[in-house]
Amino acid sequence: MANEPMDRVVPMNQLSGYRVADGEPDIRGWDVMASDGRRLGRVDDLLVDTQANKVRYVDVEGGPQGHVTIPIGYARLERDRHQVLVDRLSDDQFQALPAYDRGPVTRDYEERVGQACNLDASATTPDFYENDAFRADEMRLTLSEEELAIGKRQVAAGEVGVHKYVETQHVHEEVPLRREEVEIERRPITDAMHVSGRADITEDEIRIPLHAEEAIVEKRVVPKEELVVRKREVVETEWVDTELRRERAEVDREVTDTHLRNDRLDDNRPGRA
Repeated sequence: MANEPMDRVVPMNQLSGYRVADGEPDIRGWDVMASDGRRLGRVDDLLVDTQANKVRYVDVEGGPQGHVTIPIGYARLERDRHQVLVDRLSDDQFQALPAYDRGPVTRDYEERVGQACNLDASATTPDFYENDAFRADEMRLTLSEEELAIGKRQVAAGEVGVHKYVETQHVHEEVPLRREEVEIERRPITDAMHVSGRADITEDEIRIPLHAEEAIVEKRVVPKEELVVRKREVVETEWVDTELRRERAEVDREVTDTHLRNDRLDDNRPGRA
């Protein structure tokens, strides 16, 4: 189909990881000037050939068409003034450029651009798509990978309660107690003259008080010890298991003998990244 997208010439802002090569100016936002000094518009974007990794068109915002594309071979840079000169393109040719819908370039659109420039886009005109001021073949594809970032936060891990309770202990102790006893000693009287009082046969009685110690049990509360409760920090090691993703680059090269070779870039091999 004539309007089938070519899927190779795409605006740079729609390509993830593409950027202008280091050391080269990023002309997006620069004024586009005609040969007579008139301002034709402003560079809105660059259109990149993703197969060749080169800038093919300049997307210019301005004029009655809104957006048009100018082949990169017609652009000349005035770096000090931040201007893009298209002095090789006449006013009639600029006005004849087809409006650009800011999407991938189709074959039909590319032919219409060539007709407006009085050229056939498929012809072997070396400067139609070429400009030494743009080293788009050095645009970079960014490779990213995930890194593990471990944080820590404090969470409630429980609580410790210290309480006291009463227990009963049976005590069996030996206590020495003294008491008085009566000891009776019988002595024969050999000399009645020395006996006090008058001898008589009667009933009589004497009483001697006896004393004894008894154990008295008392209980009193006595502080014996105290508990000091404090917190301390301990450090424990915990292993974290997860999956990390990383991007790799694969380059498909089509060689002259029609064999397709697939080179896998390994950033651990010097000179391949």
